[in-house]
Amino acid sequence: MTFSQLTKEEIMKTVHNLNDCCTDAFLYAVFKALGSFSIKNRELALCIVTENNQLLHLLQRLVKHKFGTGSLIQSENTNALRGTIIYSEVFDSYLCSYFGFTYKDKDGLLQISNATDKKFFDKPCCCKSMLQALLLASGSITVPTVSDDLKESCSTLRYHLEIVLTDDEFADVVADILSQQGFAFKKTKRKNNVVLYLKDSSAIADLLVYVNAYQAKLQLENIIIERSIRNNVNRQSNCIAANIDKVVETSQKQKQAIDMLQQSGKLALLPPQLQKIAELRSANPEASLQELATLSGLSKSGVRHRLDKLVELSKELHTNEEN
Repeated sequence: MTFSQLTKEEIMKTVHNLNDCCTDAFLYAVFKALGSFSIKNRELALCIVTENNQLLHLLQRLVKHKFGTGSLIQSENTNALRGTIIYSEVFDSYLCSYFGFTYKDKDGLLQISNATDKKFFDKPCCCKSMLQALLLASGSITVPTVSDDLKESCSTLRYHLEIVLTDDEFADVVADILSQQGFAFKKTKRKNNVVLYLKDSSAIADLLVYVNAYQAKLQLENIIIERSIRNNVNRQSNCIAANIDKVVETSQKQKQAIDMLQQSGKLALLPPQLQKIAELRSANPEASLQELATLSGLSKSGVRHRLDKLVELSKELHTNEEN
């Protein structure tokens, strides 16, 4: 089960006993996110189509408790490619007018309204119910794990929470409400949809607490810590490997310089302290500067200075030979 699915299951358990205003906010948000119109008993009614059968049963209970009306859930078809079943639920036509999705004009004709009614989200508790509804209806959360970090194909995987909506005006209202609650969602277009998203792991963790998904938040924090530890270990390993490569490369240059000086007979003419360090480096080609310092009784900077002098003399010799 994915992190997104686990989070939705946890949220689902917290929204069974909503008060009246929060029930309205929850239902309104789901209908705006997933709702379409259908014909029921020759009247226009609301219909929800989704793969989330649990969400439909939750809506059924909330509508029954608030309005005393039933709704019909049925299987639409099976998505063979994804191996999922698509469900639909049709609600009483009264809900269309109650939520302002339909109205009658001055001539008594039924009209459809696409406007967003903010009154359903005018309380802090209702804002939370709205966000819970949207996460269940059209939200998803992607959280990379330590095992993902080991896969080359997932090397660019990042923390990502998104809510996909079809109504641009409603998306703006949602983004504004969530901004007032401290969540700075970004907005983008994807085909015919509007996507509100967060990519900051700490912001996602705060949002999980806001919607009462505490276990999901703890799991997210554990993942963040595990990945941080692994990344630190990797950085340290890479640093050590880079230092080893640098030591080996420098040692090879020094050894080549000493060999050149020795073959030309110039090494025997150099001061004893340079001959001594040349002999020590030749005998210990893989030793670090600190190890050579310990063997020679010199300071690390003293060893570096003498070896640099040997390299410099070999370059001068090479230049003179070319000329």
